[in-house]
Amino acid sequence: AATGGHVVRNGPPVLYTVSGPVATGPPFGVGSAMRRPLPRRPPGLGWPVKLTAPAGDAGLPRTRTVLARVVTDRPAAVLLVELASRRIVHANVLAQQLAPGLLLPVAVDVWSDAAGLRDPRGQELSGTEHPLSLAARGVAAPGGAISARRASSATAPREALFAVGLPLDGPSGLDGHMLVVLLPLHPGSTLDATGQQRLQEQAVLAAGCSFSLASATEPDLPLTWVNPAFTATTGYPAEEAVGRNCRFLQGSDTDQHQVAVLRDALHAGQDATVVMLNYRKDGTAFWNQIAISPILNGAGTVTHFVGVQTDVTERVEAERVSELVLATERTARAEAETARAEAEAARADADGARHYAEVLGGRLALMAEASGLLAATLDLDESLERLARLVVPLLADWVVINVTDDQGRLGSDTFVRHRDGREDLLGRYRELVPAGVAPGSPLHDLLAGGPPTLMARFVAPPEADLPESEREIRRISVELGASSLAFVPLTARRRVVGTMMLVQGASGRQFDEGDLDLAADLGRRAGLAVDNARLYTAEHTNAVALQRSLLPALPAVAGLVLAAEYLPAGKDSQVGGDWWDVFALPDGAIGLAVGDVMGHDIAAAAAMGQLRSVLRTCAWAGDGPATVLDRMDQLVQGFDMAELATCFYARLEPGCQPEVPGRLRRLSWSNAGHLPPVLLKPNGQASLLQGVGDVPIGVPSSGLRRHDALTVVPGSTLLLYTDGLVETRTGDIDSDLQRLLNQVAAHRPTDGPLALVDRLIEGLTGLTDDVAVLAVQTL
Repeated sequence: AATGGHVVRNGPPVLYTVSGPVATGPPFGVGSAMRRPLPRRPPGLGWPVKLTAPAGDAGLPRTRTVLARVVTDRPAAVLLVELASRRIVHANVLAQQLAPGLLLPVAVDVWSDAAGLRDPRGQELSGTEHPLSLAARGVAAPGGAISARRASSATAPREALFAVGLPLDGPSGLDGHMLVVLLPLHPGSTLDATGQQRLQEQAVLAAGCSFSLASATEPDLPLTWVNPAFTATTGYPAEEAVGRNCRFLQGSDTDQHQVAVLRDALHAGQDATVVMLNYRKDGTAFWNQIAISPILNGAGTVTHFVGVQTDVTERVEAERVSELVLATERTARAEAETARAEAEAARADADGARHYAEVLGGRLALMAEASGLLAATLDLDESLERLARLVVPLLADWVVINVTDDQGRLGSDTFVRHRDGREDLLGRYRELVPAGVAPGSPLHDLLAGGPPTLMARFVAPPEADLPESEREIRRISVELGASSLAFVPLTARRRVVGTMMLVQGASGRQFDEGDLDLAADLGRRAGLAVDNARLYTAEHTNAVALQRSLLPALPAVAGLVLAAEYLPAGKDSQVGGDWWDVFALPDGAIGLAVGDVMGHDIAAAAAMGQLRSVLRTCAWAGDGPATVLDRMDQLVQGFDMAELATCFYARLEPGCQPEVPGRLRRLSWSNAGHLPPVLLKPNGQASLLQGVGDVPIGVPSSGLRRHDALTVVPGSTLLLYTDGLVETRTGDIDSDLQRLLNQVAAHRPTDGPLALVDRLIEGLTGLTDDVAVLAVQTL
């Protein structure tokens, strides 16, 4: 009704300020729980006639914040004033402490003077229009600042208080009485006229402190009266709260111990203050400080309890945060101490790790260098010499490396190295090593598959305790210096291929387990290098033997001077698929051939040997070159001898009197995809025998091969070759062939074919393809 018919039923709480010509009633908050018009007030105590909603974001949360800065959450002093007689008929314990020894009932002004109450200007309240004076006249007091002479359990002397008068009517059971509450203010808080007006306009007390009365004479202590601030705080309107015990504010997480404290105080009729978790009507929780004070009648019987409820959620949360901060600080200090101790331990660990990393880095560098040195050569002696140079002096003062023979015994391959040279002693020691491999000795155990052995502190045994064969070894060892020994096997592919003994002497260093592990790793790498070198040597020997068996020796042919050379691209294997051949035929002609089988390995060399045999077989009947290559192609494809091959075959036929030098000769040839030979005439003119070319051997074709022929004058030189002689990675075939012609033309025919071959192969390095060269000079 006061808002012109607007009733707030739903939504968040709304705070209204009170204004009007008669602003004598207390400010109040109106929330979503307000569902009926305000009750009519007696004359002189009526409610204001105008309610104005605050602008912007002002409202209940802000007034609570303001209240938290001004009003403390300490217990309040409570007075009950009988309006008809204007006397104080009841005072709680805190109020009695402010005016001790004063018997009730007593006039309001008498109690005020006895308590030494003063307004902010220092005047006695009995002579002012202060809220307490208004209460004495039965006028509702909206609130004002005062101070008391004496201290109470909740206040200090002269501490500021805030007084508010609340008329009691309706079902309270105390009609005609006024409830006066003195609330302690925060120390240092000042409420001048402007401050009081601000508090009044924002309805601080109504929004922040709620009051209630409970009947002590009825069963279960039901509430008989609540002020609007109770509704604003809890969400329960008066009609839902009155007549019920206030336990309806409790919930599942309410501390039952605090409930018991409050219940015991009510049963005993005593003051009590507790803080417990309560729940608003909408289910939201808040921390509620509840201060109860008993009201006694003239016979000393408790008739009511006054309850002052204060929302102290912010304080409780602040205390919790403070406790959390303190706990966090204590934890942080403890963690800091732990962290400091851990940091010191970490520094020590870091120093140790840094030293270990330095040692490990040095060992890794040594292993990397050893791997590079051992992998850079396939020569056995060079590999072991490199290993000895690496070990001394980086890892040992001197070293002895032994290599086993095919039966696993120590042979003559022994490598020794000392940091100071000592070649005379080392040479003798090398001779005596096999004699030192006696049963039970470290070298004997290594050869039998035993693990690496460490003698960190070695002391040579007495000479008298050793057999004669080992005494000289002992004398040499002592002279070279031997105070710490390490024995490791050289292993590869699950077998021992040698041994290595590392010795510390004059340097005074001592081997440890880390050194033994490093030496064992070196032994494994050295063993693999030794085994690879042996395999390479065996393969090289076999390759040389195969090459010699496949490439024919130059025959002695009347009227011809021959020269030939073969250079494989894979110098490790020394074999390939390029070949040449010179052979005499039954009809007196000479067969000349050059070819190239795809590949640069032993398989290509084997195919080359087969093709050379097939060519000789097909040429034996004396047929022309084209026919010979056709038959050869049929056999190669029929028996799958090779995937692909090029071949040049020619017949050099004598004249009518072949035994007479200087006669003209007839040259006929057929070319199966091969580079054209070069003909060097006696006058120094060089040219390519282009002729007719056909597809390589192994490539299916639909027609017969063809041949060409010309007459060769005495003194001419025919050069047959494979593509490895002329082809380059950066040039084209035409320029490569022209370069070859220039080289041949620069040769003097009188120097002979051998000089021509030497000229052509001189300076050939880094071959990417095999080279076969055959030079034939007619006389």
